[in-house]
Amino acid sequence: MNAQEVSLVLTPLAIVIAGTVVMVAGLRHRARTLELLHRERMAMIERGLVPAEPAPGAAEFDRGARLAGIRSRSFSLGIVTVGLGLALMVLVGVAGESPGTAIGVGGAIAIVGASFIVRAVLAHGSPRPTSDSRSY
Repeated sequence: MNAQEVSLVLTPLAIVIAGTVVMVAGLRHRARTLELLHRERMAMIERGLVPAEPAPGAAEFDRGARLAGIRSRSFSLGIVTVGLGLALMVLVGVAGESPGTAIGVGGAIAIVGASFIVRAVLAHGSPRPTSDSRSY
């Protein structure tokens, strides 16, 4: 194996390992944060203090914020994927001198990106009204 073949094998492997390490670190950080919140709450209860309850509607606000983040990521991913498809279309069309193949390959990837954009636009994140919501 020459150096180019080794780099073609090791580069994707390094990317997968790095992604896994980042994901595990994020999960450990989240678990540690939740554990500290739990310890703080238990310490308050042991001292006879009443822990603060989450504000009414906080769960719905959190759900709306999560959905907004999902929509934003989906929209961004769609734009990048459409750009990648169009770039591949131009690359194959110019380098391979075959516009039919270029439109087929690049167009398919661009359609996948367009589906992400449509998903982001159509996703509705308005929180559902709860049973105790009253309109005056």
